[in-house]
Amino acid sequence: MKSYVIEPKSVKKSDILNKSFAFSSKDFRQLKINNNKLFKLSDLLDKKHKTGKEIGSDNYMKKSKFRFLKTVNIGTNFILDETSLEYCKPVNKILPSKNDILIVKDGAGQGLGEVCLYPYENKNNLDSISAGLIDIKVKKEKLFYVFGMLKSKHFKNYIDLNTPQGSTIRHSKLIALNYKIPFPTTTNNQNPQTIEDLVSLIVQNIIDKEEQIKTKNKLIDEMIEKELKENQKDSKFEYSYPRISDIKKETRLDTGLYEREFKELDFLIKNYRNGFFQIEIKNLKSGSTPKIRIFNPKNNKNPKNNKNNMWITPTNIFDEGFYNPIVKIKMPTSNNLNKDAILIINRTSKGKKGEYVGISCFYDFFLYGKGQHNQGVYRLECFSKLQKLFFVALINSKIFRKICGCYCIGSKMKEMKSYDFSKLNFPSFPSSKQQQIAKEYYNKLDKNLDLTFENYLKKEKSRNKKIGVFQLNMETFSLREKLEDLVDKIVMEKPIKIDFNY
Repeated sequence: MKSYVIEPKSVKKSDILNKSFAFSSKDFRQLKINNNKLFKLSDLLDKKHKTGKEIGSDNYMKKSKFRFLKTVNIGTNFILDETSLEYCKPVNKILPSKNDILIVKDGAGQGLGEVCLYPYENKNNLDSISAGLIDIKVKKEKLFYVFGMLKSKHFKNYIDLNTPQGSTIRHSKLIALNYKIPFPTTTNNQNPQTIEDLVSLIVQNIIDKEEQIKTKNKLIDEMIEKELKENQKDSKFEYSYPRISDIKKETRLDTGLYEREFKELDFLIKNYRNGFFQIEIKNLKSGSTPKIRIFNPKNNKNPKNNKNNMWITPTNIFDEGFYNPIVKIKMPTSNNLNKDAILIINRTSKGKKGEYVGISCFYDFFLYGKGQHNQGVYRLECFSKLQKLFFVALINSKIFRKICGCYCIGSKMKEMKSYDFSKLNFPSFPSSKQQQIAKEYYNKLDKNLDLTFENYLKKEKSRNKKIGVFQLNMETFSLREKLEDLVDKIVMEKPIKIDFNY
């Protein structure tokens, strides 16, 4: 991704004196910007900012309706990340409200400076924020434009340059409020307001797509659970503590396979009226890392010599069941992705929970072309396309997130071997139900044509409700790239042509 950091090749003596005799090269980096039409973020707020507070370990509660929002809940997505939530007593009075922007002021690595939109009314004061966050309410007419600028690399670079270095957690304090937001000028377009409107519309489209992804994933969960519960045999579930025979059968002690929750879910599948199936080990193909590889090579003009392939690792497969093609690879050896496939993560990365194992995506060969996946991913090719799409939706559901979490082994890096995957029980849903569920995950439609400022959002929101999770994700990434390109041109004062395509 583009960087706006300028690293000077030489430093004046006066600059060193002004920096209190600082000799670190990082202290003399500058933020690149050509635009002079700047407005300080604090001057664009509707109300005074709020800074979160800590509640103390004694106030955390697992069984509570009150949620404590932390830096982990603000990531690359435009809306609040609710995959990992903490619950607490109602002691915190720093409360967000609808369309507030939350900014990470304390963090490590890429987390520092992340922002998200808070999408709820919070009428019952169920959500409060931690000390690592700043809550701001931007003036309504500038909200989505400002939010788009804060989601840019330019803002992240600004926070990074103006935050003291730290060994682990870095503290930017309230430096974000001093960020000077560039606005479109006549150099960008004869009518700068149209550029501002374009940015705002794209941001709102991204937000709507992310909300639809949440809605459709929830609907998939509900459809799977309903089909299972409404089609049970006459047997009733009974839980008992594990016997020695159970332990001998599983040959494991460090496992969640004896927990009540796992037993209930496994029973729900085994007791399903239409039966269940398992995946044979021979159908689970492991990946590999080529010994010779060149990352992101330039395309060769001769197509016959062009051996650039997609490079897939667990970090490229997102929780929503989508592969983001970030890296390409060139290698002299043969590749392992030559057709549509299911890709399944078999181990967690650092900081991820056990439920991360088993997350799957559909590798659309028509869209991506040839690819290569590493050892952290298993490949399945034995099903029809409909079955592949249904399977991805099924294994990414809440039920199978919990089941895979119970099957995981290991302390720091959770993983599942092919043997463990082969023991999973999957319900044999009728073809009609598979198709219904698969359609929520993958439903391709033509893009909207004849878009204008007046009809853009209405047409896009209508289409967003119809396309699948796969397409929503794909288009969200494309829109983010378009937004980043617009921000770059605004920052560097380059001409911008009005274009609604992505």
